[in-house]
Amino acid sequence: MVAIHPFRALRYNPERAGELSRLIAPPYDVIDEVVQERLYQVSPYNIVRLILGKQDPHDTPNDNRYTRALRDFTGWCENQVLRPDPAPAIYVIEHTFEEQGRPRARLGFVALLELRDGVERDVYRHEATLDAPKADRTKLLETVPANLSPIFCVYPDAGGAVQARLQDLARHGAPAAQAAINNERIRLWVVTDPDVIRDVAERLAPVAVLIADGHHRFEVAYAKRQQYGALMSYFVSMEDPSLMLQPIHRVVQYGAAAGLQVLHSLCAVERASDLSSVMRWLQAEGGEGRFGCYDGRDCYRVTVKPTSLARWLMSPPFPLPVATLDVSLLHGLILPSLNVNGTGVRYTPDASQALRMVEGGQGSLAWLLRPLSLQQVYALAAQGFALPPKSTYFYPKVPSGLTINPLA
Repeated sequence: MVAIHPFRALRYNPERAGELSRLIAPPYDVIDEVVQERLYQVSPYNIVRLILGKQDPHDTPNDNRYTRALRDFTGWCENQVLRPDPAPAIYVIEHTFEEQGRPRARLGFVALLELRDGVERDVYRHEATLDAPKADRTKLLETVPANLSPIFCVYPDAGGAVQARLQDLARHGAPAAQAAINNERIRLWVVTDPDVIRDVAERLAPVAVLIADGHHRFEVAYAKRQQYGALMSYFVSMEDPSLMLQPIHRVVQYGAAAGLQVLHSLCAVERASDLSSVMRWLQAEGGEGRFGCYDGRDCYRVTVKPTSLARWLMSPPFPLPVATLDVSLLHGLILPSLNVNGTGVRYTPDASQALRMVEGGQGSLAWLLRPLSLQQVYALAAQGFALPPKSTYFYPKVPSGLTINPLA
C-alpha cells in the first residue's frame, strides 16, 4: 500500500523573491547550458541554482555546485526568500498547456510519499537508472537536506473519485500562487482541510503508483529512507484526460556505406507525401513495428516485415512483452542494421524538431515513434519490466520551485 502525508512546504516569498514565474524552472534533467544560463540571468533566486548549479573549472571539494547550492538554500531560508507554510498541507496544482493546438489543464497534487521498507513493491518503475545521475542526485541530497523537486507519479483512480475531489477544490477556492513557464500556466492551492487530506490518502492507500518522471531521485531517496523517511511527490490520476504520454523520437547518424536501402531486407518502406500524412498513419495503424522516417529529402512509412518480426521474436534480447514494443524493435533490430550504436542517437519529443535536426546536419535519419499507452506502461511496470531508455515522455514536465520539502 502507498501512504501519503501533508507537509509544511517551503515556498517562495514574493515580497523577497519577486514574481514566481521568474523563480521556477524545468526539471534538472531537461535543462541544458543555454536554459541554465537564461534561468541564472532571470533571477538571483531561481531554483536552478539549487537543482542544477553551474560548474566551474576551479571547483574544489569545499567550493562546488553542491556547496554553492547549500549556501544559497541556507541564505534564502534565513532571509525569508523561502519560508515555511504555517500548517501541513497538500498542494493542488493545475497545469494549463496546449496540445496540438487544443487547450488542456492537468490537475495533480503534491504530498509526501512515505518511504517505508517494502514500498518499492507499490511504486512501479518502468525505466532503468544510470549510475552517474544517481551519484549526482545523491551528492546534492547529502549536501542540501531537502527535496528540491517532486518526482512525478500517476495512480489508478477508480471512477475518477480523487480527480473529482481535486476539481471541486480548484473550482471553489482561490489559488495561493500563480506562475507561467514555457507558455504554460500554473495555479497552486494550499489544502489544509484534514477531511480532504484524509479522503485523498485513504483512496490512494490500496493502489500502486507508477513513476512517470524521477526514477533516479526515487532510488536515491529510497536508499536513504532510514534517514529521511519520505519523498516529495506530485500525483496525477490516470483518469485525467490531460495526462499526456508522448513518444520520444530519434535522430541517428549512420556511416556513409549504409542508407535506407539496407532496410528493405527488414522492413516495408513506402514514401509518404509529408510529415502530417506520416503522423496520421502512425496514429491510425495498429500492430508492431511501425515508424515514420525522414532522410532530409523525403518522409517514409516504415513497417517491420512479418518474417523479420517472427525471426526477432524467436530469440529477442529483451523479455517478450518488451521485445514487441516499437522502441525495442528500433534499437534492437533496425538501428543495428545501420551500424548505429547508442552514442549515435539524439532524442526529441517534437517530431517537427526531429526533421529540422536532420536538415541541420545533426543526423542522417529521423525516426518517428508512436506513443505507448499509459495502461500498457503501467501493466509492464507492474510485472517488473523495464522499458528501453527514453521510451516515454510525460508532458508537460512538472516545474521545480513550486514547493520544497525541508528534511532538517
